[in-house]
Formats: sequence, C-alpha cells, structure tokens
Amino acid sequence: FKTFDALYRTVRTARNVAMHTGAYARHATEAAIELCIGLEEALMVGVRRSVGSIMVKSAITVDPWQPVAHVRQLMLMHSFSFLPARQNDRWWLVSGLGLAKFLNVGREEKFRRLGMTIEQAEAEGLELVEVGETQLLTATMPLDDVLSRAKVKDGPMLWLVIDHERTDCLAGVLSPFELM
Repeated sequence: FKTFDALYRTVRTARNVAMHTGAYARHATEAAIELCIGLEEALMVGVRRSVGSIMVKSAITVDPWQPVAHVRQLMLMHSFSFLPARQNDRWWLVSGLGLAKFLNVGREEKFRRLGMTIEQAEAEGLELVEVGETQLLTATMPLDDVLSRAKVKDGPMLWLVIDHERTDCLAGVLSPFELM
C-alpha cells in the first residue's frame, strides 16, 4: 500500500495541475480512491459496528408506475445490481439480470418493453426478487448478526434497511461492498 503522504501529494498535484485527460488523470483518480479508502478505515475506528453506521442512506428506489426505461437508466448510470421497489405492501428488488433477460428480445419488442411500467413488465415476465419480512434489516442491528446469518450465494445481494417504526419506509440499503 502507498503511504498517506504519497497518495495525498498525488491528489493535490492532480487538483493543482488540473489535468483531466490521459494516463495522469487515471493515475490521480486511482490515488484519490486509495486515499479515501485509507481515510474511511481511519474514520471508522471506534465506530459502533451497526447496520446504521455503514448503510447507504437515502437509497434510490423505484415505484411500480415508473417505466422500465427509467429503471434501466438508473441501473446503468449508477452501476447498480439491484433497485428496491415497494409494491403491494411488500418490498421487491429489480435485478440487473432479471432486467437483462426481460429486454433480451428483438428491437421493436425491446422498445415496447422499455415503455412499460414495472408493474406491467412484471405481468409480462420481468422477474422481481421478493424480500421477505425476515430479510429486512434495521439500522440498530449489529453487523456481526447480519454477517453470521448471511449465506454466500450466486451473484450479488442487497439488504434493505427499513425504518424501525414503519416497514413501508426505506432507511437505507446495505451491500457486501459496504461491509468490506
């Protein structure tokens, strides 16, 4: 690992020189990411290890009335594997794989499907992943409990963190990425 000073100098130099293209910018970006990972480690020392201390707050969600094209755009823009949706008083996940399978059709049909609402798309075969009540987390849950009951399975996963008083309100999301 590079030292903090080396990473900081690289980031500062990149900012001051204001070069935005080429190999130098990629090198500076890599150094900035490494610097932030180190800072995050230092800042998290002594922090209570609970879901709420590391979850992503203000998570992006989608509604059943929104078009598939919007869901696709959000997933591509943010590199999301899943997007939470609340439908019929339950939480669901729209998966990137499910969306890819649903849109793997001819051009005309793809355009038609992109214009459908999520609710319509589900009726026509879009697979949604149901999140059972026992799979929902709260912000006060200890991370050790979450990890001890988690099972390694094929593909990525996303936990939904609900408001402890209102299960219809999403307080945030948690993925294995935040746990690392």
